[in-house]
Amino acid sequence: MQKEIQNLIDHPETINKTLNTAALDRLIRKVTGIRGQSITMRYSVEMGRTDALFEAESAEDLVSSSGIFSKVLIRCKIDTFSSALTYTPEEGFAIWFILHLSYQHFEGGENGMNIARFRYKNGEWSMSNYKGEHDGIDRN
Repeated sequence: MQKEIQNLIDHPETINKTLNTAALDRLIRKVTGIRGQSITMRYSVEMGRTDALFEAESAEDLVSSSGIFSKVLIRCKIDTFSSALTYTPEEGFAIWFILHLSYQHFEGGENGMNIARFRYKNGEWSMSNYKGEHDGIDRN
């Protein structure tokens, strides 16, 4: 494990500054924003089976914000479905992940859906594969 990645795991308080998560927060708000609702994201880095993972998760359970679905859901979160984090001295950190809406039905079934794909490269966050991506609205 590279010391730069291990530092993010050992010192999660450095993630926000090191990976510019303020810019990521702005992108996530654009793709998940609903008037009157505020979603707070938490970020972490952890070691997976073989590679480092970047994790994003809403601090809040969103059941009460899910309209008619609140009548059948017992859990609703925004989280990471799949991710990877790498580091090279030449290019610095590189991250990709899928932001996902995960939910659980009151009878126990669990499912989810992709919201968007995110990439961090050369110190910049970008977003793709989201509803409205091709409608002419700049979401970067």
